[in-house]
Amino acid sequence: MNEHTCPNCGAALPEIFAHARMINCAFCGSSVVREDDVLRKAGEAGEMLDAPELISIGRALRLPQGQFTATGHVRYDYGRGHWDEYHGDLDGALVWVSVDEGDVALQRRLEPAPAGREAFRVGAELTANGLAFTCTEVSNATAVAFRGQLPEPIVLGDTHLYANFAGPGGAIASGESWDGGSSWFIGEWIDPFEVRPA
Repeated sequence: MNEHTCPNCGAALPEIFAHARMINCAFCGSSVVREDDVLRKAGEAGEMLDAPELISIGRALRLPQGQFTATGHVRYDYGRGHWDEYHGDLDGALVWVSVDEGDVALQRRLEPAPAGREAFRVGAELTANGLAFTCTEVSNATAVAFRGQLPEPIVLGDTHLYANFAGPGGAIASGESWDGGSSWFIGEWIDPFEVRPA
């Protein structure tokens, strides 16, 4: 899919990557969702406060796992702070890289889901990809802003339950749950000093 126009203001949108279903209009700030080959306005992109960031959309980085280029960025508020999720390409694979108070994690979608909502409690155990994980944190997060392109639509202001799990050797897993669904991810911590320009 090549150039389209924003259904809100008519401005030209950048080429939409094959994996993207949501994009923000850089001109008017609208959220635009692709449904089949139709674009529709889905709200606003939220306000992303500009600050020095380890990761920027479109700037290639060298991670221990390969070269990563972010195409989308979501900010989640969890009450006492926020964290940033960057979606993009890691040597041809689509991944998420999270940055929370200087901690960096790389995760890939995990399917099928390893557990249900009962795993969303501290101390719960789950097994994924042959590794044992223990739940270390459960809380709520609210999507407050996004920019770039994302693989699925998000709704600013929506709150979901999340759980983080620790595994052996720096392995991590996480789950997100909302009315009607859940998503699971698996990955590993990255030393932020090993994140370098490509």
